[in-house]
Amino acid sequence: MASTQADIDSTIAALESGITAIPVEQAIAVLESWQHQLQGLDIANDLGELKDALRKGKSAEAIANLLTSVGEDTLGELSIETSNEVAAKIRQLADLLSQAGRTLRG
Repeated sequence: MASTQADIDSTIAALESGITAIPVEQAIAVLESWQHQLQGLDIANDLGELKDALRKGKSAEAIANLLTSVGEDTLGELSIETSNEVAAKIRQLADLLSQAGRTLRG
Protein backbone atom coordinates (compact mmCIF):
# COMPACT_ATOMS: atom_id res chain seq x y z
CA MET A 1 0.00 0.00 0.00
CA ALA A 2 2.94 2.36 0.57
CA SER A 3 3.70 2.65 -3.15
CA THR A 4 0.05 3.44 -3.94
CA GLN A 5 0.08 6.05 -1.19
CA ALA A 6 3.16 7.66 -2.75
CA ASP A 7 1.43 7.74 -6.12
CA ILE A 8 -1.60 9.43 -4.61
CA ASP A 9 0.59 12.01 -2.87
CA SER A 10 2.69 12.76 -5.96
CA THR A 11 -0.40 12.99 -8.17
CA ILE A 12 -2.07 15.36 -5.70
CA ALA A 13 1.10 17.49 -5.55
CA ALA A 14 1.29 17.68 -9.35
CA LEU A 15 -2.37 18.70 -9.66
CA GLU A 16 -2.01 21.28 -6.89
CA SER A 17 0.77 22.95 -8.91
CA GLY A 18 -1.78 23.55 -11.66
CA ILE A 19 -2.93 21.34 -14.51
CA THR A 20 -1.20 23.44 -17.17
CA ALA A 21 2.13 23.23 -15.30
CA ILE A 22 2.31 19.46 -15.82
CA PRO A 23 4.30 18.51 -18.95
CA VAL A 24 2.28 16.26 -21.29
CA GLU A 25 4.93 13.52 -21.17
CA GLN A 26 4.82 13.48 -17.36
CA ALA A 27 1.02 13.41 -17.36
CA ILE A 28 1.01 10.45 -19.78
CA ALA A 29 3.52 8.55 -17.61
CA VAL A 30 1.41 9.14 -14.49
CA LEU A 31 -1.75 8.08 -16.31
CA GLU A 32 -0.07 4.88 -17.52
CA SER A 33 1.01 4.06 -13.98
CA TRP A 34 -2.49 4.59 -12.59
CA GLN A 35 -4.08 2.72 -15.49
CA HIS A 36 -1.86 -0.28 -14.78
CA GLN A 37 -2.58 -0.18 -11.03
CA LEU A 38 -6.33 0.13 -11.54
CA GLN A 39 -6.62 -2.50 -14.25
CA GLY A 40 -10.03 -4.15 -14.23
CA LEU A 41 -11.85 -1.10 -12.81
CA ASP A 42 -14.00 1.17 -14.99
CA ILE A 43 -11.80 4.13 -14.15
CA ALA A 44 -8.86 2.47 -15.95
CA ASN A 45 -10.76 2.89 -19.24
CA ASP A 46 -11.31 6.60 -18.53
CA LEU A 47 -7.61 7.01 -17.76
CA GLY A 48 -6.80 5.36 -21.09
CA GLU A 49 -9.11 7.77 -22.91
CA LEU A 50 -7.47 10.73 -21.16
CA LYS A 51 -4.00 9.43 -22.02
CA ASP A 52 -5.01 8.99 -25.69
CA ALA A 53 -6.51 12.49 -25.79
CA LEU A 54 -3.23 13.96 -24.51
CA ARG A 55 -1.17 11.95 -27.01
CA LYS A 56 -3.38 13.07 -29.90
CA GLY A 57 -3.37 16.72 -28.81
CA LYS A 58 -7.15 16.91 -28.40
CA SER A 59 -8.81 20.21 -27.54
CA ALA A 60 -8.75 21.64 -24.04
CA GLU A 61 -12.54 21.14 -23.90
CA ALA A 62 -12.23 17.41 -24.68
CA ILE A 63 -9.49 16.99 -22.08
CA ALA A 64 -11.50 19.02 -19.55
CA ASN A 65 -14.50 16.70 -20.06
CA LEU A 66 -12.31 13.64 -19.53
CA LEU A 67 -10.71 15.12 -16.39
CA THR A 68 -14.16 15.80 -14.96
CA SER A 69 -15.25 12.26 -15.79
CA VAL A 70 -12.14 10.78 -14.17
CA GLY A 71 -12.75 12.96 -11.09
CA GLU A 72 -16.32 11.68 -10.79
CA ASP A 73 -15.23 8.07 -11.32
CA THR A 74 -12.50 8.49 -8.71
CA LEU A 75 -15.17 9.39 -6.16
CA GLY A 76 -17.12 6.35 -7.30
CA GLU A 77 -14.20 4.11 -6.36
CA LEU A 78 -14.58 5.08 -2.69
CA SER A 79 -16.82 2.07 -2.34
CA ILE A 80 -13.70 -0.12 -2.20
CA GLU A 81 -12.38 -0.94 1.26
CA THR A 82 -9.69 1.51 2.29
CA SER A 83 -8.45 3.36 5.34
CA ASN A 84 -9.87 6.75 6.31
CA GLU A 85 -6.56 8.40 5.41
CA VAL A 86 -6.52 6.93 1.91
CA ALA A 87 -10.24 7.70 1.45
CA ALA A 88 -9.55 11.36 2.31
CA LYS A 89 -6.74 11.45 -0.25
CA ILE A 90 -8.98 9.85 -2.89
CA ARG A 91 -11.61 12.55 -2.22
CA GLN A 92 -8.93 15.24 -2.52
CA LEU A 93 -7.66 13.71 -5.76
CA ALA A 94 -11.20 13.56 -7.17
CA ASP A 95 -11.78 17.22 -6.28
CA LEU A 96 -8.49 18.26 -7.89
CA LEU A 97 -9.27 16.35 -11.10
CA SER A 98 -12.70 17.97 -11.36
CA GLN A 99 -11.17 21.37 -10.59
CA ALA A 100 -8.56 20.80 -13.32
CA GLY A 101 -11.38 20.13 -15.77
CA ARG A 102 -13.10 23.38 -14.79
CA THR A 103 -9.79 25.27 -15.10
CA LEU A 104 -9.25 24.04 -18.65
CA ARG A 105 -12.75 25.13 -19.62
CA GLY A 106 -11.85 28.64 -18.49
